[in-house]
Amino acid sequence: MKTTEWLKILSDAAGVGGETGVTQAVVDLMRPLVDEVKVDTMGSVCGFRRAATPDAPTLMLEAHLDEIGLIVTGIDDKGFLQVAKCGGVDPRSLQAQPVVVFGKQPVRGMICTTPPHLAGEDKDLPDLSDTAVDVGMSKEEAEKLIAAGDRIGFAPNFAVLQNDRVSGKSLDDRAGCAAVLLALDLLKDKPLAVNLIACLAVQEELGGYGAKAAAFETAPDYAICTDVSFGLTHDAPAQECGELGKGAMLGIGPVLDRAFTLRLKALAADGDIPVQTEVLGGRTGTDADGMTTAHGGIRTTLLSIPLRYMHTPAELLATADVEAVARLMAAAAEKGVVG
Repeated sequence: MKTTEWLKILSDAAGVGGETGVTQAVVDLMRPLVDEVKVDTMGSVCGFRRAATPDAPTLMLEAHLDEIGLIVTGIDDKGFLQVAKCGGVDPRSLQAQPVVVFGKQPVRGMICTTPPHLAGEDKDLPDLSDTAVDVGMSKEEAEKLIAAGDRIGFAPNFAVLQNDRVSGKSLDDRAGCAAVLLALDLLKDKPLAVNLIACLAVQEELGGYGAKAAAFETAPDYAICTDVSFGLTHDAPAQECGELGKGAMLGIGPVLDRAFTLRLKALAADGDIPVQTEVLGGRTGTDADGMTTAHGGIRTTLLSIPLRYMHTPAELLATADVEAVARLMAAAAEKGVVG
């Protein structure tokens, strides 16, 4: 499978709240795998394939393509950029990070940090309002290229580690995007039991707006939302985490369709696809929450990929888990959403 290659392409692409580099990357990867590709008015990318029979139900495979980052709020007298959050950035991860400012042209920069020699006894992290970005320019030079409202993303840093692990920025949720694309690749030249929509949606990190709009517009009967969830580390509660390399995390919760979830569980067993259970007591915190009520209601379930160090520039996962999600989505499209 093309897992690592596609993860690198997707992780390295820019997609902070309105940036379109990742959109073009997704279109280029998706076009050979579907009958038709459309980019909607919000910027979400949808690919379409038709079932073998015209009266088949419609299944959407969904992941989000936007990433967290920052937004420029101003430029001070010394040329440092003042910033605010654009999505759920973890302030602990910002210190001394290389970034890219998407102004009139991309500008490399560094998030400012005080050397420990000068920080004194104050060990508290600065508030985001006190955080700045150094682009190596004077105020006058910076204003020629950068303006308030420009987005700032973490610099591309994709790395292949040991034991099928990879790390990089924005694997939340470019890993889900890769899984959807890999599912389409598995389904090439195979007859489908469903009409298939592959939706890679914008603005999940800002409130799930892209998926709601795309689900309303296309009105699928069923949807599989694919996102990341917490990967087990030495300091995390095991009951709230999935283990890397143990397969897809199948969501079970009150907002998810129980019958469809059980169908995926059965398909996983039939196809020898590794899965682990993720119990969600209320909202899932993913695009699935909004999709379930779109267009009068969509039978939605959730597959997640265990991810360590979420919402940092150094997210880490196992490629085998991405492939397990892809295989299970492909099985639903090929064998049907009901038993």
